[in-house]
Amino acid sequence: MAAADTLIARLQADCTDAEREEGRVREAFDAAIKAAELRRAFAWRRLSALSDMARIAATEPDRAEAVRRQLVALFREIGWIEGDLAELGEGSKALVGWLTPIAETLHAAAHPSAEGETEPAMPADPLAAFRAFEAWYEAEHGRAFLEAFERWVPETPKVEF
Repeated sequence: MAAADTLIARLQADCTDAEREEGRVREAFDAAIKAAELRRAFAWRRLSALSDMARIAATEPDRAEAVRRQLVALFREIGWIEGDLAELGEGSKALVGWLTPIAETLHAAAHPSAEGETEPAMPADPLAAFRAFEAWYEAEHGRAFLEAFERWVPETPKVEF
């Protein structure tokens, strides 16, 4: 009986090890899926924000007005304002300071300056500048800027008739 007991104990240990390994694999897989879901959601939110800003920049010939309208649209989209940038308050100056050059770059791309006109220094790539802004925001606030686009939707009860 001792040999059988030893064999059974070894087999049970193998089962326990296999279960632990399966748990580790599942945890790693779940974490990878969540990270991929977040990257996908942020990519779509980034597309939404920058494409809306680019469309506004293309329709407004005046640079200052285009920048203002782009920022208003962005902050309205995330629900931080209802009407104007003044609603943001003094604490948002750094935020606006980071986003203004991006809006200016989008406007400049849509409305190239005439020869001889000088453009203010602007980022060459609005996407790279927006990603730099995202990194600054996360370092400054401890959460991703694109999380501001999340909308809580209450669960709707399912009713069958």
